[in-house]
Amino acid sequence: MGFFTKRRENKGSRAIEPAAGINDLLDLQAPPFGIGFSRQATDMVTGVTPAGRRYRGFRYSYSGGMSRFDGRVLVVDLPFELPDVFWTTGSRTRVGMEAAGRVGCLQYQSLRVFSVDERLAKQVFEAVAGPTMELAHISHDPIDLSVDRNHLIAVDAPIDDDVAPFLAGLDQVIDALAAAVPRRLELPPTVSGFGFYGHSDWTYAAEGDRSLLRDFGLPQRQQGRVEDVLQCACDGVRLVAFRYSWLSDTAVKAQMSRGMVIDHDREQQPVCAFVLDAKLPGISLNGDQLGEQVNLGNPRFAEAFALRSTEPQQAYQLFNERVQEWLLATRPYGWTVQGNIVRFHVPTHDALLVGECEATLHGWLDRIPKEIREFMGLPDMPSLARS
Repeated sequence: MGFFTKRRENKGSRAIEPAAGINDLLDLQAPPFGIGFSRQATDMVTGVTPAGRRYRGFRYSYSGGMSRFDGRVLVVDLPFELPDVFWTTGSRTRVGMEAAGRVGCLQYQSLRVFSVDERLAKQVFEAVAGPTMELAHISHDPIDLSVDRNHLIAVDAPIDDDVAPFLAGLDQVIDALAAAVPRRLELPPTVSGFGFYGHSDWTYAAEGDRSLLRDFGLPQRQQGRVEDVLQCACDGVRLVAFRYSWLSDTAVKAQMSRGMVIDHDREQQPVCAFVLDAKLPGISLNGDQLGEQVNLGNPRFAEAFALRSTEPQQAYQLFNERVQEWLLATRPYGWTVQGNIVRFHVPTHDALLVGECEATLHGWLDRIPKEIREFMGLPDMPSLARS
């Protein structure tokens, strides 16, 4: 019997929504959602699958930073809830899915399943392997699916005449998943609003106060703007990240002649910093030129990192052997510490990079011995270390 035989007699229904935007998608939090600053949803189509489940189809895009996405997405409502899990028969994986923690992978032939919960990944793998491979056979394209709590997400899904059999295949996948839902499942509270995946504690503002320029020693520039501000505070440390953009000198002259300004006329500088309650010595790890060069006696470390400090003896304690080996394994972005501010040297303002820097700071502090942290007044937050 063909995989879609029972479903074809009912193709489902659909309607074109006259207007839809990002506010209609705030119930979706996992990648490709919850990433980027400029998010857009267009060409919304709604309907029901052959099995009677509500679905939404639309073109979704995000940008801002290093990563971009622009593709067709199908979202089917689920009659159950699951933690986030991703699976694909393609060579590419979802950007940003590691933001919620270390992601494990199960693979057989072309099918790969990813989740931070190894047990869940195994259950989902066993349930969806068959229907997913059949769906790939019908669509003739790689399958890219995920569960976003109580929604099944299909990325780069077919449209128009090809969507009916694809929806029927998604119904089969959902039926298989329903049997794999663990009992007594505990999920974190839902988060609504314009959020960032894996960082429910972050707050966001499209524009920020220009007083931040003074806080980080940035000069006042022509038509300067503080944009896409991310902030978060926990015991002993506060995250502040934003993009500072301004009108270039060349653009100021061009504006006089053409009377307008375009995006390419603006220069920008990313800021990714953490403000500590404690005060550290001046430290630079592949960062600014300050203090003296510090030789830790580790040739491998010296080849990869330039370490400088205004107090070299304390640098030996803050970059012990455990810290050195971790840095060599992770190769994070460099940072500079001045006073109570730790500022990372990132190439652009990107939420994923900010998350990496946050994990780096937590990982560094977690590897400093407790007695030294207490002596220097550094925050104790090993539970926040994700790397």
